[in-house]
This record gives sequence, C-alpha cells and structure tokens, in this order.
Amino acid sequence: MPKKLLFLFFILASVLLMNACKRADINFSSQLLDNNITQIIMTDTFSVDLSTVYIDSFSTGQTGVTVFGGYNDPYFGRLDAQTFYEIAPPTTKATDYVKSIYDSLYITLKLRNTFYGDTTKPIQIQVSRLSEPIVPPSFYGDPGTILYSKNSFAVFPTPLGVINTYIRPSVDDSIHIKLDDALGQELFNKIQTASLDLQSTANFLSYFYGLRIASNSNSNAVYTCADSGTVYLAYHNPNLNKDSARLAFPLVNRNLHFIHVTADRSTTMLNNLGGLNQAGKTNVINSTQTGNMAFSQPISNTMIKIRFPNIQDIQKLPYYAKFLKAQLIVRPVAGTYSPLYYLPPQLRLSNTTILNQLGQDITSVASPGTAAGVQYGNLVTDYFNGKSYYSYDLTNYVKTILADPEYPFYQSGLLLTPPNPAFQSQFARLIAGNRLYPNINCQIELDLYYASVKSY
Repeated sequence: MPKKLLFLFFILASVLLMNACKRADINFSSQLLDNNITQIIMTDTFSVDLSTVYIDSFSTGQTGVTVFGGYNDPYFGRLDAQTFYEIAPPTTKATDYVKSIYDSLYITLKLRNTFYGDTTKPIQIQVSRLSEPIVPPSFYGDPGTILYSKNSFAVFPTPLGVINTYIRPSVDDSIHIKLDDALGQELFNKIQTASLDLQSTANFLSYFYGLRIASNSNSNAVYTCADSGTVYLAYHNPNLNKDSARLAFPLVNRNLHFIHVTADRSTTMLNNLGGLNQAGKTNVINSTQTGNMAFSQPISNTMIKIRFPNIQDIQKLPYYAKFLKAQLIVRPVAGTYSPLYYLPPQLRLSNTTILNQLGQDITSVASPGTAAGVQYGNLVTDYFNGKSYYSYDLTNYVKTILADPEYPFYQSGLLLTPPNPAFQSQFARLIAGNRLYPNINCQIELDLYYASVKSY
C-alpha cells in the first residue's frame, strides 16, 4: 500500500476511534432521553439517619392560647400542661357601687375546637391564685423578657375554684367556673371603697399576682382555649335581679401569658433523653436504640433529626453524570396515631448543625409563576391501612451537600418540627420509622434521581 494511502487510513481510523470514546454531549437543562447512552436513574439505597433530640427550653409565651390538662402517652410518657397569666382591674367609680350588692365571682374560658387525647372522660379544672409575681428569668444578670415551657410560679394551696366536667370541643364554646366568694366580696369591697389596689394595673398586680389554670393527674386530654380567661364579678343594684350586672377583670400583659409543660418519660423508651446537665441523660438518642423509631413533639422537648451521612457517595456511582432531584418521604409508624392522637398537620424541615438548633427552613423549588415557599410535608393521612406520609422536595438541599466537601464533618442535618406557634403549643406528635423498621410502609425513604451517561 502506498505510504500516502496508508497515512490517510491511519488518520481516518484515529478520528473514528476518538468519536467512539467521546461522551455524548447532553443538555441537562432539557428533557433527558432514556436511550442507550443517557439514562435517568432513581436510587433509594443511601442511608438516612434518624435520631430523637432533646430541646432544653423554648419560649411558650404570647402563643395566643390557654392550654390545660394532661394525658398518659405510651411513647412520650405522662404530659401535663398549665397556663399562667395576669389580669387587670376594671375601671370603676366608687360612688356608682355604694348601694350595689355582691353576687358571685367566676371565670370564663373560651374554648377552641382543639384538643389532644380522650375527651370522653371527665376532667377537673383548677383555678389557682399565684403566691408570687410572674417574672421572666434573668439573662446573665439582665432583666429577662422571655418565659419558657419549664418556668413555673407558686400558687396558694387552696384553689379559687374547681370544676369536674365533660368537655365537648365540637359542641361547647365556653367553660364557666365559680370562684371563691370570699375573694369576690373582698374585691367588691375594694371597688366600693375606691381602694388604691384597684386604681391602676400596676397597683392591682402588686396585690393580685395572677392566675394558674391547671388540671390534676387524672386528666386524659389536653384542651386549648383562647387567651381571654376573663374573671367576672357579678352584682346587682337594689330592686334588680341577682347577677344583673358584672365587672370584668381581663387578661393583661400577654407577653407574660405562657404555657408550662412537664413530661415524665421514666416508663418509656425515651427515659434516658434529657439535658447534658442532667445526670445519666443524653440529649440525642439514635433511632436504632429506640426500636428503630424517632420521636417528635416539641412541646414535650423532643424533635427528630435527619441526616444523610453517605449521600455524597452518589457521585462515585458508575456512569454518574449529574444529580437531578431528591425527594424525602417520612412515614409515621402505623398504630402510633389515631383520630384522638392525630399527626401534626404541618411539619417543616429546618437546617441544623451538631448544636441541634433550628436554622433556616427548607423551601420548595421555585417554578415559573410560583415562588419558593416553606414546605410543610403535604401530609396524607391513612388511618385504615397505616400508610400515612409526609413528602419533601430536597433537590436544592442535596445540591448544597454535594458541593460541600466538609459536609461529613459538620454533623449537619435537618430538624423535623411544626411551625410556630404550633411548635410552642401543639401536642400532636410524630413517631417515624427508620430504614430498619420491620414494616416497609413505615420506613423513611430518600429517593435520589441522577443522570447516568455511558461511554463507548
């Protein structure tokens, strides 16, 4: 073969060989084709680490609700709630009441159709007078402004009023509780004599520190009321019917109106959960130590942390070309929820670090005509088959992880909690299964989509 022809043959063969080994030029911003070169692959084999994290304290003030009651939860223990607040005196003129006659003293609680637990059983409601003022804890020696769920204030041993009743949240709109007549007559005497104790709110709060609304250890449900809790003093004038008129002592200083919650986990799988300053307690428990389940109920100091420890290894898969999409499915454990012990209607995912503090919320991916917004899980509830779930688009979050070479060292993750104010006042809780939970319909799942390009 002439040398010139041989040279041309060599050049042509080289070009053909180079084209055969070149990766296809793919435009990932358009639709990917499922052909022999490019494929869209979904994998759900990457690990998802679930833990239950202890919340040391959080504000429960200014929630707009009054909460009382308690119940026994097989997973979270004995939970009890009380509400503390201050009231203000009515604006009165002593000469208007010189001949008036005291009738009664009572409090009215305006019910909301919100409860948690068994409402078919009676509940005892106690109204007690505080024996000390409501003062927020100081902050490094400076006066405090925030009241937390763990804060509590002393009351006099004998309640001002007690009632044993059935509450029907969907029917009843209010509860009236008769209070101590001795206090009622004392207040009315002060009104008739223009006592300085009732001349201003400040004076009154030096005389009457406030109220606590609570229940006893036999309660089986928690109830929510509006933040009114007004005390009424009923009276009448001569020749008029009894209780024909009344004076109101309304709730005041809503920044000092707060919920106190206690949780006794001593008989549960979360017995060892607690603050780092508590002997024998740990602030994080992996789900593998609690029956392959994790627990979230912020009002009782618990929330779920989610981590993806080996997610960056997706970039090591054969023929991996580009990450496309991520979806997280959180599944409640069947049998742990019911219409009485219902799931939180909304749960957000918030960025966190090894310190387990709430950071920025995860938002959805913006699309034409739709702005990105906080995701709340789009809860699908299935009481009959036990196949309820929350779902989240984690595409942007995973993209950030894949681009961060130091992610494995941060112990970073996501916290699963309800948004405010439900975070501070809601008792609805979630028990989620990890990847090892026996029932596949109760396992958490991370679906990752990526483009695979083969070379020839």
